[in-house]
Amino acid sequence: MTAPGSSGVVRIHPSHGQEVAMVTGAVPSVEILDIIQLGTEDVPGTTAFYTDVLGATVVDAPSAHWARVRLANIDIGIHARPSGGSPPHGWEPGFRVSDIAAYRAHLLTCGVTITKDFHDIPGGVTLSFLDPAGNAIGVYQYGTSEVALRR
Repeated sequence: MTAPGSSGVVRIHPSHGQEVAMVTGAVPSVEILDIIQLGTEDVPGTTAFYTDVLGATVVDAPSAHWARVRLANIDIGIHARPSGGSPPHGWEPGFRVSDIAAYRAHLLTCGVTITKDFHDIPGGVTLSFLDPAGNAIGVYQYGTSEVALRR
């Protein structure tokens, strides 16, 4: 079935039962992941968490409503969320670390809330924690297991 005014095809999504436009033809390429955005009610405080606790560097911080930090090779946009706005949700950035046990100890020393402790994933281990605005973050170490870390 063709959607009016398009060259695409409309299909019914199997799990939602909703119509989804399926584009035919060439799809423009995505070049790189440029930035992960997160919302907070305290841009300076959240920026300090990413720099002081996680070791990010500030790329740009033009106002109290916006900052861009770089952690590993990923830019994180820290944007003001209106007071009483929607709760944090969305994507969880995951960062690879070489010693997840040491990273966990560092997070606990800094008073960070760990929401999901060590657990196995294919080829390694992950854990999840929250930044001060309630946004989820994960760290990953490959080549180990939960059992090995708990010895």
